[in-house]
Amino acid sequence: MKPFLLRLVACLFVVVSSSSHAALYDRGNGLIYDDVLDITWMQDANYAQTTGYDADGRMTWADANTWADQLSYGGFDDWRLASAGNAPASGYNVTTGELGHMFYNNLGYTAGTSISGNVSFTDATLGGGTESFLNVQSWFYWYGEEYVPNTFNFLAWAFSTGDGSQDYLTKNFSYYSWAVRAGDVSSVPVPAAAWLFGTALLGLVGVKRRHR
Repeated sequence: MKPFLLRLVACLFVVVSSSSHAALYDRGNGLIYDDVLDITWMQDANYAQTTGYDADGRMTWADANTWADQLSYGGFDDWRLASAGNAPASGYNVTTGELGHMFYNNLGYTAGTSISGNVSFTDATLGGGTESFLNVQSWFYWYGEEYVPNTFNFLAWAFSTGDGSQDYLTKNFSYYSWAVRAGDVSSVPVPAAAWLFGTALLGLVGVKRRHR
C-alpha cells in the first residue's frame, strides 16, 4: 500500500478511536447505558429509597442483594448490584470494578473527591448535551461480591463515592446500593466515524483494483 494510503488509514483509525471515548448514553426512562462495560445503570443511584423499599436506601449486604435480585424496572427483571470485577483490591484508583470505572473513568473524578446529588455527564448521543445521574450518595455502595478469603463469611466489597476508595466491609453494616444489568436496553447506533472508516476502506480497495 502506498505511503499516503497508509497515512489515510492511520488518520481514520484515530478518528474512530477518539469517538469511542464517550461511554455513557441516556436511554430514557431512567436508564443509562455504558458502552465500554456493556451494562445499563439505573439513573437513580438510590432507587431503593425513592420507591420506599427502604427508608434511607442503606441496607446490609444480604438485604441489598435481595433488593437488586427482586427489582423489576423498565421491562427487565435481571438487575443486580454493581460488580467488583476480577481480583478486586483495596485502596484508591481501582477501576476494575463497575463503580470504580464509573467514578474515575466515566465521571472523571479523582481520589479524595466526593460526589453526591445529581451528577452531570456529557451525553454522546445528544451532541454533547448534559444529562445526570440522580440521588448519588456520598458514602459506600455495596458490590455484589464477597471478600475472598473470607474465613468467617462476614466481609464483602464496597466502593465509596465519598472519596473514591474501595474496601471490604462487614456485611451487617448498612450501605447504599446501585442497580445495574448486563447489556443495553436498545440498539446502539453505529457512530458516523465508523461509517466513514468503512467507506474509506472500500474506497481504498477500489483504488487498488483500478491500479492493477
